Amino acid sequence: MSNPSHDPVFDDIREPPPPEPGVRWGRRAVVLGGLAGLAGGTLLAARQLGARPLPRTPDGLRIVRLSLPVNAPCVAPLILAEQIGLYRDRGLKVEFTNWTDTPSLLEAVATGKVDLGAGMIMQFMRPLEQGFDLKLVAGTHGGCMRMVGSRRAGVTDDIASVRGKTIGIADATGFAYNTFALLLKSNGVDPLRDVAWRVYPAPLLEAALMKGDIQAYADSDPLMYLAQRRSGGDLVEILSNLSAPWQGRVCCVVAASNTLLRRDRSAVLGLVDAMVQASEICAADPMQVARAFAQYGAVKAPVEDIAAVLRMQTHHMHPLGHDLAAEVAFYAAQLKTIGVMSADLDPEAFARGIVDDVTKGDTAHV
Repeated sequence: MSNPSHDPVFDDIREPPPPEPGVRWGRRAVVLGGLAGLAGGTLLAARQLGARPLPRTPDGLRIVRLSLPVNAPCVAPLILAEQIGLYRDRGLKVEFTNWTDTPSLLEAVATGKVDLGAGMIMQFMRPLEQGFDLKLVAGTHGGCMRMVGSRRAGVTDDIASVRGKTIGIADATGFAYNTFALLLKSNGVDPLRDVAWRVYPAPLLEAALMKGDIQAYADSDPLMYLAQRRSGGDLVEILSNLSAPWQGRVCCVVAASNTLLRRDRSAVLGLVDAMVQASEICAADPMQVARAFAQYGAVKAPVEDIAAVLRMQTHHMHPLGHDLAAEVAFYAAQLKTIGVMSADLDPEAFARGIVDDVTKGDTAHV
Protein backbone atom coordinates (compact mmCIF):
# COMPACT_ATOMS: atom_id res chain seq x y z
CA MET A 1 0.00 0.00 0.00
CA SER A 2 1.33 3.45 -0.83
CA ASN A 3 2.21 5.79 2.00
CA PRO A 4 -0.59 8.41 2.21
CA SER A 5 1.89 11.06 3.27
CA HIS A 6 3.48 10.76 -0.21
CA ASP A 7 0.20 10.55 -2.13
CA PRO A 8 -0.95 13.88 -3.68
CA VAL A 9 -4.51 13.08 -2.69
CA PHE A 10 -3.43 13.22 0.96
CA ASP A 11 -1.21 16.30 0.87
CA ASP A 12 -3.71 18.02 3.18
CA ILE A 13 -3.16 15.41 5.93
CA ARG A 14 -0.41 17.23 7.69
CA GLU A 15 2.02 15.50 9.98
CA PRO A 16 3.54 17.39 12.92
CA PRO A 17 7.22 18.32 12.59
CA PRO A 18 9.58 15.88 14.30
CA PRO A 19 11.12 16.98 17.60
CA GLU A 20 14.42 18.82 17.37
CA PRO A 21 17.46 16.56 17.55
CA GLY A 22 18.41 15.90 21.13
CA VAL A 23 15.17 17.33 22.51
CA ARG A 24 13.03 14.39 23.58
CA TRP A 25 10.40 14.72 26.25
CA GLY A 26 10.82 10.99 26.70
CA ARG A 27 14.15 11.42 28.45
CA ARG A 28 11.76 11.87 31.36
CA ALA A 29 11.63 8.07 31.32
CA VAL A 30 15.15 7.93 32.75
CA VAL A 31 14.12 10.13 35.66
CA LEU A 32 10.92 8.20 36.16
CA GLY A 33 12.76 4.89 36.21
CA GLY A 34 14.80 6.00 39.19
CA LEU A 35 11.77 7.37 40.98
CA ALA A 36 9.83 4.18 40.38
CA GLY A 37 12.44 2.26 42.31
CA LEU A 38 12.19 4.68 45.21
CA ALA A 39 8.41 4.69 45.13
CA GLY A 40 8.35 0.93 45.37
CA GLY A 41 10.47 0.98 48.54
CA THR A 42 10.61 2.74 51.87
CA LEU A 43 9.78 6.23 50.59
CA LEU A 44 6.06 5.40 50.50
CA ALA A 45 5.91 2.80 53.23
CA ALA A 46 4.57 5.14 55.89
CA ARG A 47 2.00 6.63 53.52
CA GLN A 48 0.68 3.23 52.53
CA LEU A 49 0.61 1.55 55.93
CA GLY A 50 -2.86 0.17 56.53
CA ALA A 51 -3.95 0.57 52.88
CA ARG A 52 -5.54 -2.50 51.36
CA PRO A 53 -2.91 -3.91 48.97
CA LEU A 54 -3.60 -4.41 45.30
CA PRO A 55 -4.53 -7.92 44.19
CA ARG A 56 -1.66 -9.93 42.76
CA THR A 57 -1.13 -12.55 40.09
CA PRO A 58 0.19 -15.97 41.14
CA ASP A 59 3.71 -14.77 40.31
CA GLY A 60 3.37 -11.64 42.44
CA LEU A 61 2.56 -8.88 39.95
CA ARG A 62 0.24 -6.15 41.22
CA ILE A 63 -2.95 -6.03 39.16
CA VAL A 64 -4.29 -2.65 38.01
CA ARG A 65 -7.32 -2.08 35.77
CA LEU A 66 -7.01 0.42 32.95
CA SER A 67 -10.03 1.50 30.89
CA LEU A 68 -9.32 2.84 27.41
CA PRO A 69 -11.11 3.29 24.06
CA VAL A 70 -10.12 0.20 22.10
CA ASN A 71 -11.21 1.80 18.81
CA ALA A 72 -8.63 4.59 19.13
CA PRO A 73 -5.08 3.88 17.85
CA CYS A 74 -3.75 6.75 19.94
CA VAL A 75 -3.86 4.47 23.02
CA ALA A 76 -1.65 1.91 21.27
CA PRO A 77 1.45 2.67 23.39
CA LEU A 78 -0.49 1.73 26.53
CA ILE A 79 -1.26 -1.62 24.91
CA LEU A 80 2.29 -2.10 23.61
CA ALA A 81 3.64 -1.66 27.14
CA GLU A 82 1.75 -4.77 28.20
CA GLN A 83 2.69 -6.80 25.15
CA ILE A 84 6.45 -6.21 25.42
CA GLY A 85 6.66 -6.53 29.21
CA LEU A 86 7.18 -2.92 30.27
CA TYR A 87 4.49 -3.17 32.93
CA ARG A 88 5.87 -6.51 34.12
CA ASP A 89 9.30 -4.94 34.47
CA ARG A 90 7.71 -2.58 36.99
CA GLY A 91 5.91 -5.30 38.90
CA LEU A 92 2.53 -4.72 37.28
CA LYS A 93 -0.09 -6.69 35.39
CA VAL A 94 -2.42 -4.30 33.57
CA GLU A 95 -5.91 -5.53 32.74
CA PHE A 96 -7.66 -3.56 29.99
CA THR A 97 -11.34 -2.76 29.75
CA ASN A 98 -13.13 -0.75 27.08
CA TRP A 99 -15.14 2.40 27.71
CA THR A 100 -17.83 3.68 25.37
CA ASP A 101 -18.69 7.11 26.80
CA THR A 102 -16.91 9.64 28.98
CA PRO A 103 -19.44 9.87 31.83
CA SER A 104 -19.24 6.11 32.35
CA LEU A 105 -15.44 6.21 32.26
CA LEU A 106 -15.17 9.02 34.79
CA GLU A 107 -17.70 7.40 37.07
CA ALA A 108 -15.82 4.09 36.87
CA VAL A 109 -12.47 5.69 37.75
CA ALA A 110 -13.89 7.96 40.45
CA THR A 111 -15.69 5.10 42.20
CA GLY A 112 -12.86 2.59 41.88
CA LYS A 113 -14.60 0.25 39.44
CA VAL A 114 -11.41 0.65 37.45
CA ASP A 115 -8.11 2.05 38.66
CA LEU A 116 -7.17 4.28 35.74
CA GLY A 117 -8.68 5.58 32.51
CA ALA A 118 -7.35 7.11 29.30
CA GLY A 119 -9.29 9.65 27.25
CA MET A 120 -9.45 13.12 25.73
CA ILE A 121 -8.69 16.04 28.00
CA MET A 122 -11.52 18.04 26.41
CA GLN A 123 -13.98 15.39 27.60
CA PHE A 124 -12.65 15.54 31.16
CA MET A 125 -12.47 19.25 31.90
CA ARG A 126 -16.07 20.16 32.75
CA PRO A 127 -16.78 16.96 34.74
CA LEU A 128 -13.60 17.49 36.75
CA GLU A 129 -14.69 21.03 37.57
CA GLN A 130 -17.85 19.46 38.98
CA GLY A 131 -15.84 17.36 41.40
CA PHE A 132 -15.12 13.83 40.17
CA ASP A 133 -12.86 12.07 42.68
CA LEU A 134 -9.83 11.38 40.48
CA LYS A 135 -6.60 12.98 39.33
CA LEU A 136 -4.87 13.45 35.99
CA VAL A 137 -1.42 11.85 36.13
CA ALA A 138 -0.02 11.99 32.59
CA GLY A 139 -0.53 13.38 29.13
CA THR A 140 -0.13 10.77 26.41
CA HIS A 141 0.18 12.57 23.04
CA GLY A 142 -1.29 15.24 20.80
CA GLY A 143 -3.15 15.19 17.52
CA CYS A 144 -6.00 12.68 17.26
CA MET A 145 -8.87 15.00 16.22
CA ARG A 146 -9.57 16.78 12.98
CA MET A 147 -12.20 18.68 11.05
CA VAL A 148 -12.66 17.91 7.36
CA GLY A 149 -14.82 19.44 4.67
CA SER A 150 -16.02 18.67 1.16
CA ARG A 151 -14.19 20.26 -1.74
CA ARG A 152 -17.40 19.85 -3.76
CA ALA A 153 -19.15 22.07 -1.22
CA GLY A 154 -16.50 24.77 -1.59
CA VAL A 155 -14.41 23.90 1.45
CA THR A 156 -10.62 24.14 1.19
CA ASP A 157 -7.75 23.98 3.64
CA ASP A 158 -8.27 27.72 4.14
CA ILE A 159 -10.11 27.98 7.47
CA ALA A 160 -12.09 30.95 6.19
CA SER A 161 -13.76 28.65 3.65
CA VAL A 162 -16.05 27.24 6.37
CA ARG A 163 -17.84 30.56 6.83
CA GLY A 164 -21.51 30.05 6.04
CA LYS A 165 -21.15 26.27 6.19
CA THR A 166 -22.78 23.69 8.48
CA ILE A 167 -20.45 21.52 10.55
CA GLY A 168 -21.53 18.12 11.81
CA ILE A 169 -20.57 16.85 15.27
CA ALA A 170 -21.63 13.87 17.35
CA ASP A 171 -22.24 15.77 20.60
CA ALA A 172 -23.30 19.40 21.03
CA THR A 173 -21.15 19.72 24.16
CA GLY A 174 -18.46 17.15 23.37
CA PHE A 175 -14.77 17.20 22.59
CA ALA A 176 -15.18 18.00 18.88
CA TYR A 177 -17.30 21.09 19.49
CA ASN A 178 -15.15 22.33 22.36
CA THR A 179 -11.94 21.82 20.41
CA PHE A 180 -12.91 23.21 17.05
CA ALA A 181 -15.08 26.05 18.30
CA LEU A 182 -11.99 27.31 20.08
CA LEU A 183 -9.69 26.74 17.11
CA LEU A 184 -12.10 28.47 14.74
CA LYS A 185 -12.29 31.41 17.10
CA SER A 186 -8.50 31.55 17.38
CA ASN A 187 -8.29 31.67 13.58
CA GLY A 188 -10.79 34.47 13.06
CA VAL A 189 -14.00 32.49 12.46
CA ASP A 190 -16.78 33.11 14.96
CA PRO A 191 -18.05 29.67 16.01
CA LEU A 192 -21.47 31.04 16.92
CA ARG A 193 -22.16 33.45 14.05
CA ASP A 194 -20.02 32.38 11.08
CA VAL A 195 -20.91 28.66 11.03
CA ALA A 196 -23.81 26.42 12.01
CA TRP A 197 -23.45 23.19 14.00
CA ARG A 198 -25.62 20.12 13.52
CA VAL A 199 -25.59 16.95 15.66
CA TYR A 200 -25.67 13.43 14.19
CA PRO A 201 -24.69 10.06 15.61
CA ALA A 202 -20.99 9.63 14.82
CA PRO A 203 -21.54 6.79 12.30
CA LEU A 204 -23.87 9.02 10.27
CA LEU A 205 -21.63 12.07 9.94
CA GLU A 206 -20.00 10.89 6.72
CA ALA A 207 -23.39 10.04 5.18
CA ALA A 208 -24.79 13.45 6.17
CA LEU A 209 -21.93 15.13 4.36
CA MET A 210 -22.40 12.99 1.25
CA LYS A 211 -26.12 13.97 1.21
CA GLY A 212 -25.18 17.64 1.47
CA ASP A 213 -26.89 18.19 4.83
CA ILE A 214 -23.55 19.34 6.20
CA GLN A 215 -20.45 20.57 4.40
CA ALA A 216 -17.87 19.69 7.05
CA TYR A 217 -17.62 17.56 10.16
CA ALA A 218 -15.29 16.89 13.06
CA ASP A 219 -14.40 13.74 14.97
CA SER A 220 -11.38 11.72 16.03
CA ASP A 221 -9.02 9.38 14.25
CA PRO A 222 -8.98 6.78 12.83
CA LEU A 223 -12.53 7.62 11.67
CA MET A 224 -11.46 10.87 10.05
CA TYR A 225 -8.34 9.46 8.41
CA LEU A 226 -10.24 6.50 6.96
CA ALA A 227 -13.06 8.76 5.75
CA GLN A 228 -10.54 10.90 3.88
CA ARG A 229 -9.10 7.83 2.23
CA ARG A 230 -12.57 6.70 1.12
CA SER A 231 -13.48 10.12 -0.23
CA GLY A 232 -11.21 9.92 -3.27
CA GLY A 233 -9.73 13.31 -2.51
CA ASP A 234 -12.99 15.16 -1.77
CA LEU A 235 -12.43 15.53 1.97
CA VAL A 236 -9.86 18.14 2.87
CA GLU A 237 -8.48 18.75 6.35
CA ILE A 238 -9.45 22.18 7.64
CA LEU A 239 -8.11 21.94 11.18
CA SER A 240 -6.61 19.42 13.56
CA ASN A 241 -6.00 19.80 17.25
CA LEU A 242 -2.36 20.47 16.40
CA SER A 243 -3.28 23.45 14.20
CA ALA A 244 -2.07 26.93 15.12
CA PRO A 245 -2.13 28.18 17.79
CA TRP A 246 -2.30 24.75 19.45
CA GLN A 247 0.91 23.30 18.06
CA GLY A 248 2.60 21.17 20.68
CA ARG A 249 -0.48 20.72 22.86
CA VAL A 250 -1.40 17.40 24.43
CA CYS A 251 -4.91 16.13 23.74
CA CYS A 252 -5.25 12.90 25.71
CA VAL A 253 -4.52 12.03 29.32
CA VAL A 254 -4.44 9.24 31.87
CA ALA A 255 -6.55 9.67 35.01
CA ALA A 256 -6.11 7.68 38.23
CA SER A 257 -8.59 7.13 41.01
CA ASN A 258 -7.71 8.82 44.28
CA THR A 259 -8.30 5.43 45.89
CA LEU A 260 -5.44 3.93 43.88
CA LEU A 261 -3.21 6.93 44.54
CA ARG A 262 -3.71 6.46 48.26
CA ARG A 263 -3.46 2.70 48.02
CA ASP A 264 -0.34 2.31 45.88
CA ARG A 265 1.21 5.40 44.32
CA SER A 266 4.16 3.36 43.11
CA ALA A 267 1.80 1.35 40.87
CA VAL A 268 0.60 4.57 39.21
CA LEU A 269 4.17 5.75 38.77
CA GLY A 270 5.16 2.40 37.30
CA LEU A 271 2.33 2.52 34.76
CA VAL A 272 3.17 6.10 33.77
CA ASP A 273 6.86 5.22 33.47
CA ALA A 274 6.05 2.28 31.19
CA MET A 275 3.71 4.44 29.11
CA VAL A 276 6.41 7.07 28.57
CA GLN A 277 8.86 4.41 27.36
CA ALA A 278 6.24 2.85 25.07
CA SER A 279 5.33 6.29 23.70
CA GLU A 280 8.95 6.91 22.76
CA ILE A 281 8.95 3.58 20.93
CA CYS A 282 5.81 4.72 19.12
CA ALA A 283 7.43 8.00 18.08
CA ALA A 284 10.46 6.13 16.72
CA ASP A 285 8.76 3.05 15.24
CA PRO A 286 5.01 3.52 14.74
CA MET A 287 4.76 0.34 12.67
CA GLN A 288 5.79 -1.80 15.65
CA VAL A 289 3.14 -0.15 17.78
CA ALA A 290 0.53 -0.42 15.03
CA ARG A 291 1.07 -4.18 14.93
CA ALA A 292 0.54 -4.39 18.69
CA PHE A 293 -2.66 -2.37 18.44
CA ALA A 294 -3.97 -4.43 15.52
CA GLN A 295 -3.82 -7.55 17.72
CA TYR A 296 -5.92 -5.93 20.44
CA GLY A 297 -7.85 -2.94 19.13
CA ALA A 298 -11.36 -2.94 17.73
CA VAL A 299 -10.46 -1.03 14.55
CA LYS A 300 -10.46 -3.26 11.49
CA ALA A 301 -7.96 -1.42 9.33
CA PRO A 302 -4.68 -2.35 7.66
CA VAL A 303 -1.64 -2.06 9.91
CA GLU A 304 -0.21 0.46 7.44
CA ASP A 305 -3.20 2.76 8.02
CA ILE A 306 -2.89 2.47 11.79
CA ALA A 307 0.79 3.34 11.53
CA ALA A 308 -0.03 6.31 9.30
CA VAL A 309 -2.43 7.63 11.95
CA LEU A 310 0.20 7.20 14.68
CA ARG A 311 2.74 9.14 12.59
CA MET A 312 0.37 12.12 12.53
CA GLN A 313 0.26 12.17 16.32
CA THR A 314 2.92 13.44 18.68
CA HIS A 315 3.87 10.50 20.87
CA HIS A 316 7.09 12.20 21.91
CA MET A 317 4.88 14.53 23.97
CA HIS A 318 3.74 13.17 27.32
CA PRO A 319 3.73 15.94 29.93
CA LEU A 320 3.71 15.14 33.64
CA GLY A 321 3.50 17.18 36.83
CA HIS A 322 3.92 20.92 36.25
CA ASP A 323 3.96 20.47 32.48
CA LEU A 324 0.61 18.65 32.57
CA ALA A 325 -0.84 21.25 34.93
CA ALA A 326 0.17 23.96 32.45
CA GLU A 327 -1.75 22.13 29.71
CA VAL A 328 -4.83 21.82 31.92
CA ALA A 329 -4.69 25.50 32.88
CA PHE A 330 -4.41 26.49 29.21
CA TYR A 331 -7.47 24.49 28.20
CA ALA A 332 -9.46 25.66 31.22
CA ALA A 333 -8.76 29.29 30.34
CA GLN A 334 -9.73 28.64 26.71
CA LEU A 335 -12.97 26.89 27.66
CA LYS A 336 -13.97 29.82 29.86
CA THR A 337 -14.07 31.99 26.73
CA ILE A 338 -16.89 29.91 25.21
CA GLY A 339 -18.78 29.38 28.44
CA VAL A 340 -17.91 25.72 28.99
CA MET A 341 -16.08 26.38 32.26
CA SER A 342 -17.38 28.69 35.00
CA ALA A 343 -16.67 32.36 34.50
CA ASP A 344 -15.09 32.68 37.95
CA LEU A 345 -12.81 29.64 37.57
CA ASP A 346 -9.12 30.17 38.36
CA PRO A 347 -7.45 27.99 35.67
CA GLU A 348 -4.14 27.64 37.52
CA ALA A 349 -5.78 26.71 40.83
CA PHE A 350 -8.09 24.30 38.99
CA ALA A 351 -5.13 22.62 37.32
CA ARG A 352 -3.23 22.29 40.59
CA GLY A 353 -6.28 20.66 42.15
CA ILE A 354 -6.80 17.97 39.52
CA VAL A 355 -3.22 17.08 38.52
CA ASP A 356 -1.15 14.71 40.65
CA ASP A 357 2.61 14.78 40.12
CA VAL A 358 3.33 11.10 40.64
CA THR A 359 7.03 11.69 39.99
CA LYS A 360 7.25 13.26 43.44
CA GLY A 361 6.34 9.97 45.02
CA ASP A 362 5.16 11.08 48.44
CA THR A 363 3.06 14.13 47.56
CA ALA A 364 0.15 14.92 45.26
CA HIS A 365 0.93 18.64 44.84
CA VAL A 366 2.22 20.15 41.62
